[in-house]
Amino acid sequence: MAKAVVLITIEPGMDREVAAKVKKVKGVGNVYLATGLYDVVAEVQAPDDASMISLAYDQIRVIEGIRETHTMFCLSV
Repeated sequence: MAKAVVLITIEPGMDREVAAKVKKVKGVGNVYLATGLYDVVAEVQAPDDASMISLAYDQIRVIEGIRETHTMFCLSV
């Protein structure tokens, strides 16, 4: 199982709307509004790395109102 945290910067005034859209994406777990450099934080998981790339790039980044994302893949230790 691949896991990641997606940090999202959103167009001003669209925080809640975009967070709600992100939360509806299959594979997205918790979604949080945040303050500071990023506006929304999403915890995501997918069956494998290829599915994670599709989730992050093809399903989340294309949501209207998202200005920028930073995906941090979680690695086991």
